[in-house]
Amino acid sequence: MTVTVTSGTITKTISFTVIGAKLSAAASPDIIAPGATGKITYTLKDSTDTAIAGTTIIVSASGSSTTGTTDSNGEYVYNYTAPAAAGILNATAIAAGVTLDKSINVQAGGTTPLPSAIVTSASISVDPSVVPINSGTSTNRANIRALFLGANNAPIQYIRVRFDLAGDPNSIGGTLSTDTTLIPSDENGLAVSAYSPGSRSSPTNGVTIRACWDYNDFAVGTCPNSVTKTLTVTSEALAVSIGFDATITEGNGGLTYVKKFVVTVADAAGQAKSDVQVTPSIDLVNYIKGSYQNPGAWVLKPGSGQMCANEDINRNGVLEATEDFNGNGQLDPRKSDVLVSVVGSSKTNSSGIVILQIEYPKNVATWIQYKLSVTAGGVSGTEGRASLTKILTADASSFTATEAPAFVVSPYGTGTGAPTTYTPPGGTAITVCTDPN
Repeated sequence: MTVTVTSGTITKTISFTVIGAKLSAAASPDIIAPGATGKITYTLKDSTDTAIAGTTIIVSASGSSTTGTTDSNGEYVYNYTAPAAAGILNATAIAAGVTLDKSINVQAGGTTPLPSAIVTSASISVDPSVVPINSGTSTNRANIRALFLGANNAPIQYIRVRFDLAGDPNSIGGTLSTDTTLIPSDENGLAVSAYSPGSRSSPTNGVTIRACWDYNDFAVGTCPNSVTKTLTVTSEALAVSIGFDATITEGNGGLTYVKKFVVTVADAAGQAKSDVQVTPSIDLVNYIKGSYQNPGAWVLKPGSGQMCANEDINRNGVLEATEDFNGNGQLDPRKSDVLVSVVGSSKTNSSGIVILQIEYPKNVATWIQYKLSVTAGGVSGTEGRASLTKILTADASSFTATEAPAFVVSPYGTGTGAPTTYTPPGGTAITVCTDPN
């Protein structure tokens, strides 16, 4: 990212890397005939999957470079003409300090090869799940990704995918960036599109995005296999925030810790918005290995504190091949290690407030990093969601007590973790631990 500062007659420009920035690319078509025109859509997001707008991106291909700027959705479309001869077109993009290479097959006829494996897992994601209507010059949209995996979670390329609105039973309308075109999944097993609402709002989860797919080409109007996801189109812009205090309490029988959070919802004028449905979720991002010692107070032993990525890569709660990185026969951490719930009503009161809490056994305190997220039904825009990432806390008195606290030893082991880097299909590199001790 580049920042320019001007003071009087002095101007200074500085370029820096956005930590956690992620750059992805989707080619259309994935295979192109010599001399034909195509495009690559680049998307730039930060570590929280928020679009990074207004950032310079440089794309180099066929010996020339093009410079552009990401739009409000963090996207930049690179248009190109394929070389006259068959081969591989390599495009390199640089944005926010991140470099991404994309290869396009250039071959006569542009025929898409058949997939070389059987799909064992097909899924679809829509982000955000709440999007405002479009009016005038607005460009609100939801990004869509369909992922196809085979044995051992290996991505499958060349699955034919066509996105649609599953008949649009609520007549909400809107458009898909891929229209009715068949999209082949790329080398990461991904087929992507984007949904742009029209001028009509929908009921909660009133729009269904469907990815129809097959191993061979299929006609418009047919859907041999499918995966679906719903979203909400709204007309009223609201903002959502999550807050907390410095206290923590004991739960059932003194065996658990309880941490409470407040969710506040406001309208465009900043006034409290009542009767809005709030839905919480929690993701256990990393588990931590190590133990404590007491040289006067309970502190981490030297060498403790290694963070290890959640082994449930696709977050489906099922132990699948290649996911048990530490070889202990289970997924770490377990979904049940931390629970999230609503205290009282899940709809905002007259002050625009909902209270949430997380509860967890005392022995996992300080050993899990989590991400708490909330969405508000009927809320539009990116501010219709909020999240925060923290490490599970414990009461202050446990660190100064003579008796060892329940969390003195990590339930996930005390070894070094033997960390290594793993890149999930279609994802970004994470640190996983291979040591079960």
